[in-house]
Amino acid sequence: MMGECGTWRLCTVGHAALDHCFAIDTFPAQPTKTPANAYRALSGGMAANASIAAARLGAQVRLHGAIGDDEAGAFLLRRLQACGVDCRQLQRVPGAASSVSAVVIDAQGERQIFNHRGDALLRAAPLDVSVLSGCDVLMADPRWMPGALAALGWARRAGVPSLLDGDLSPGEDLQALAAQADWAVFSEAGLAAFAPRRTLADGLAAALRAGAHLAAVTLGAQGVRWMRPGGPLRSLPAFAVQAVDTNGAGDVFHAALAMAMARALPDEEAMRFACAAAALKCLRAGGVAEGPDYAEVECFLAARSLVAA
Repeated sequence: MMGECGTWRLCTVGHAALDHCFAIDTFPAQPTKTPANAYRALSGGMAANASIAAARLGAQVRLHGAIGDDEAGAFLLRRLQACGVDCRQLQRVPGAASSVSAVVIDAQGERQIFNHRGDALLRAAPLDVSVLSGCDVLMADPRWMPGALAALGWARRAGVPSLLDGDLSPGEDLQALAAQADWAVFSEAGLAAFAPRRTLADGLAAALRAGAHLAAVTLGAQGVRWMRPGGPLRSLPAFAVQAVDTNGAGDVFHAALAMAMARALPDEEAMRFACAAAALKCLRAGGVAEGPDYAEVECFLAARSLVAA
């Protein structure tokens, strides 16, 4: 169902973090003091980043999760609201510490992340699933397990399309969430945690057996692979771009994929739309707030189609 004024209504459930981002020339071969060329404080966390990316793409987005009542939480709240995310269901937990990360990005756009998750999500009140009513697509990550399980269970019962961002987490958590998600979309590390010592195809097949209707894995510059029950392993290469900053590209991919789910696009078209959005993000520094809008993705895809023709 499409929302008012041609927009889609998305609910996101999970992690928000304050990212301290440092730009360096190259990662050192051994521990040392490395000078940074630039520094920025940005919002991070899978659900928060996907919320901002989806808002940039034109969705109405409401974030469900928890942050502390500390300075990091105040920063996140201001940042998310400034990016157009509805934060009325984002809990401020008294006395709790917000999640904080150090993100180091080299001159090739590759990054390393060091995170202290805090305890806001651990101390959050249970999710009231009644507030999810009216959304067109639900996205969840594994960082707030009680909230994600409740939300994905609600979505399946209500017939609302749902998407799991299956990043690196305990395998048992990912298995429980994949059983409830319509689309289980893993990072490569997340799929390895979900199905240890299995090939990509076997891991995706295991997610389908668990209950997902589509299982996929993102592979960065190698693109994306996915499967449907009874179908073959399919693949789509990433768009070749000169990356400036890959930080947040996966979150943009998931947000764009959720938009494609809301539009009921065919699988390959949905993956292509998401790959295009992620590629455009990689061309720009500054996190997901610098991600593309809907028209930019459509123009990017149209230009690539003309070249291919």
